[in-house]
Formats: sequence, C-alpha cells, structure tokens
Amino acid sequence: QGEGHQRSESRFRKRFARTPEVERMSTGAGVLGVSVGVRMRSEPLLMMRHAGRRLGIGLRSLLISVPCVLAPALGLLLGGLLAAVAVAFVSLNTVRAEEEFSFSTYYRGDTNSTVVVTPRIGANLKIGSATTVDASYSADIWSSASIDIRTAATGRITEQRDQITAAVTHEFLGWTLGASYYFSGENDYLSNGLTLFSTQSAAGGSATFEQSVSFLFDQVGRAGDPNFNENVAMGTGRLVYSQALTPDAILQLAYEGSYRNGYQASPYRFVGFGGDGLCNGTAVFCLSESHPDTRFRNAAVIDSRIALSENTSLGLGYRFYIDSWGIMSHTGILQAAWLVSDVTSLTLRYRFYTQGAAHFYQARYLEADAELDYFTRDRENGGLYANRLAIGYERLFDLDRIDAVLRMALAVGGTVLTYRDFVGLDEVYAIDTTLAFTLEL
Repeated sequence: QGEGHQRSESRFRKRFARTPEVERMSTGAGVLGVSVGVRMRSEPLLMMRHAGRRLGIGLRSLLISVPCVLAPALGLLLGGLLAAVAVAFVSLNTVRAEEEFSFSTYYRGDTNSTVVVTPRIGANLKIGSATTVDASYSADIWSSASIDIRTAATGRITEQRDQITAAVTHEFLGWTLGASYYFSGENDYLSNGLTLFSTQSAAGGSATFEQSVSFLFDQVGRAGDPNFNENVAMGTGRLVYSQALTPDAILQLAYEGSYRNGYQASPYRFVGFGGDGLCNGTAVFCLSESHPDTRFRNAAVIDSRIALSENTSLGLGYRFYIDSWGIMSHTGILQAAWLVSDVTSLTLRYRFYTQGAAHFYQARYLEADAELDYFTRDRENGGLYANRLAIGYERLFDLDRIDAVLRMALAVGGTVLTYRDFVGLDEVYAIDTTLAFTLEL
C-alpha cells in the first residue's frame, strides 16, 4: 500500500510478485500528495511551501518523476540527464521561470528473487502566468523467480511496462484546477486513468484544501491465451486539509475512498487444495484463484511536522486503512530531517506497517467446498507486518551560467516483510535505491 515515488495506485496489476501492497499504499504519500506531475504555484501555497522547506518537507512534489537506480540504468540515467540539460539550454530563450526537467531511476531487489528497475524522465513547463503543463515517460522493468512463480512450475519471468503521463493545471481566482491522464501497457495488461483535482488556500495562505477524483479502467489479458480478456474499473475520491499551526508546525489530515469493480485476481495464480497446498507440491488438485468482483477501500491519514531548531525537524504520521474484503491495516511513520547547510539536507525515515487477513484468505485449503466462492494464493491478502528504514540525501547545485538550479536526491532503504501465515515464505528482505536529478530553471 509505496514510498511514494507516487504509487498511489495509478494502475492495478495483481501479478506474481509485484511490490507488495504494503509498499504501494501504506505510506500516506499517495494520500497526502497531489497528482503526479502537478505543482501548486499560487502565492498562498508558495508561503506554505516556504514553511515546509524550513521544516524539511515540501507541500508539492519535489519531482514530477518517480524514483530509481543502479548499474543497469546508469547509462540511461546519464543520457537522460544530459538530454534534460540540452533541452533546458535550447529552451532558455523561449520558456522562462519555473520550468523543470527531471530524470530519476529506481531499483528494488529482494530475497524473493524479484528485481524492479524503473527509469523515468519528465518535464514541467509554465505557459503564461497561470498555466502549467507536465509530461513524463517511465518504464517499469520487472524480473522475478518468486515463490509464486516457482510453485506454478514456471521459470524466471521478465516483463516491461511503459507509461506516459500528462497533466495540466491552471490558477483561477484563488483556485488551482487541474487534470491528469496516464496510459500504460505491457504484453498482457492495459491501463488508463484520469484524475481531476483542485486546491484552494485559506487563512492568508496558512491553510490549503485539496480535492481530487480519479477514474481508472484496466484490461487484463493472459500471455498465450488470446481468448482471456477481463476488465476492472475503479473510482477514487480524496480530500486533504493542510494547516500551518504555528510558524514552526504543520498538520495535515486526509481521507481517501475508492470503489473497484471487475476482475481482481491474477490469471496466472493457482490455489492448491489438499496436501501441503502447493501446486508443485502434494496438493490433490489446483484451481485458478477467485476473488470478489467488488472492493470498497477507505484510508485516513494524519501527518504532522515540527521544527526543533533552525536546521532540524521531526515528523510523525499515522494511517488507518479498512476495506470490504476484511483487511484492516495500521501504518506509523517517524521522520527526522537535518539541514546540513543551505544546499544540503539529510532525512531519516522509519515506517511500521501491519495488516490482518482478508475474510476469505486461508494458508491452506484442505478441500474444495461447494460453498467456497473465493480462494486465493495472494500473500498480500494474508496477515503481515513490515519494518522499513530509509535515509535520504539531497544537494542543490547553482548553475549561474544558465540561471538554474540542479537538484540531486539519493535515497537508500531497507524493508523486512514478515508473513504470519503463508505456506512457503516467512520473510522477505528488500533493498531499494532512488537517484533523481531535477533541473529547475
């Protein structure tokens, strides 16, 4: 449920070993942030952003891009950075002030034999005095030989998902209105998403209100089976309230609710009945997993930050989640930030996550019951908890010759996932790295 290189569920892909749901949704980043690529530029929001910078946070996204890193993407990283700089040089005489060109790359590997690499490049351009346009491209390169794949008697799988995203915002009479659209595709999955959002400031700029609605439509296929075609649709609503309590403290409250309807299982995952419950083990027979067609989700977040001194701040957050499948989760976040100098900062972040199991989840299904409508081999529907620790480093470089600032951010994190009741896998250890560059003109 991810750190937020903005994994606010812009798509829904139940696959063998995608990043666990705890990583995609539990952080409040998706709940607390605006849509991918959107920057709020009104003066009251700039005042809030200034306060946030003093406290070591930003009320808008630092990048319009998502994260990532490592050797496989190093060449693309350097090439993307040089391309962004080149575009910036070319555009100096045509677009001025508050333009951004960014490139980032994210790497994640774990002990469940899964590796994800995600490079992303994007641009943010201001047209006139009130309109901003964002565009980005990312590739999600995924390779796995996880427990789910091995129990299905399948070898390592490698896939790539490509996504394009576009957004536009416009400031009008104290409001910031916007819309974003994305399209992503891979060999057996297509996804479309539209988001409409607005932001208003109040109390002289010390408070902001954000609202958004999203509509997603996905088409699910199955490799090697041209006759398999399923659909899933989702609608989401989000409300966010941010308040500067004092010059040194910020409070943020958020709620997000969603309704999903359609195919929500994996076409590749099978459930073993009898024996040890494993299809490559002693299970008597196996059936394709079956999930409910509908799902209601609700999440509430409270987040706060206080400046302890001129260069240190402390943040504390909590998220509560519950859905119609019976899953209930709790997330606690503790974050400390230190402004080492005017151009350098360090951040330390700890997150704890725990969830209960869905009402139809069983570690082993001993026999096929005629009244058993739903059954799953998805460990994300079972009970689990996770501990994550991450450290971030950020540095600004003044490029006086082109009147620009280059922002570099590096983050390294480690996660331990513990499954309370899943046959064949008790714990997963994961490490992820994010390296991002943003050129601000």
